[in-house]
Amino acid sequence: EKEDVLQKRLDAFDEELKRTEKWADRNKEELIKERDKLKQKLERTLAEANVDTNSFDLLNEVQRINSEFKATLSEISSKIESLEIIPEENSYELNISMAKAFASNGKWFKAATQYDLVTREISNNWELYFNKGVAFANSRRGWETNLKALQSYADAIVYLPNDLKGDMKARLFIYKGAMLKRLNRLDESENYVKLGMKYAKSNYEINDGLYNLACIHAMKNNVENFTNISKKLKSRDPRKHKYLLERIRVLAPEFKVKNGEQ
Repeated sequence: EKEDVLQKRLDAFDEELKRTEKWADRNKEELIKERDKLKQKLERTLAEANVDTNSFDLLNEVQRINSEFKATLSEISSKIESLEIIPEENSYELNISMAKAFASNGKWFKAATQYDLVTREISNNWELYFNKGVAFANSRRGWETNLKALQSYADAIVYLPNDLKGDMKARLFIYKGAMLKRLNRLDESENYVKLGMKYAKSNYEINDGLYNLACIHAMKNNVENFTNISKKLKSRDPRKHKYLLERIRVLAPEFKVKNGEQ
């Protein structure tokens, strides 16, 4: 009789498990359908906002998005994130769209996480690593994200195509140098920034290189080099020069006290 009762209980448990599995499958199907609808809406909104999801220039892309689109992108990406569903393989297109949506609202760490998922699937694309580096760099969560940004830029350099335009090469090497500067590895930082400036042709890259070199020399307490580079930057971009003087108060406070604002 005990065995019979136990068997009945086991049969009942088995039936309950089957019902639970069927419910879970139905729930998963509903979640997938909801996610796919949101994905289409997200991609449509990015298209309407004129965001190129394949563009390497993440900063420029998200800065052009107006507030109306930003609010919509934030709402959709948050809904997709809240769906409790395991991502499918080869879902990198959704991850890239999510990264753009998060970045457009300044959620850089979440954007970096999305790019990190993509580079697990696609490990030889320099543009993805570059965007991941930008996202981690802008996360500003301390040592760990700084190192992840540096690693991402290094991975991007590994896969650089031979025919890449000079300004893009310049930007990548300068960004890597800037991250080394943030980690206080100043000699390495200076070398990468100088390397980047060899490729630089456009004002953005040249001025960004001058800015980073000036910061490095201030941190090294090298007055002569800082002064020369600071003057060049001031003649080319007074606004960036003003920002430089503000930043060295943080990066090298003793330099300002000893040598003035130059």
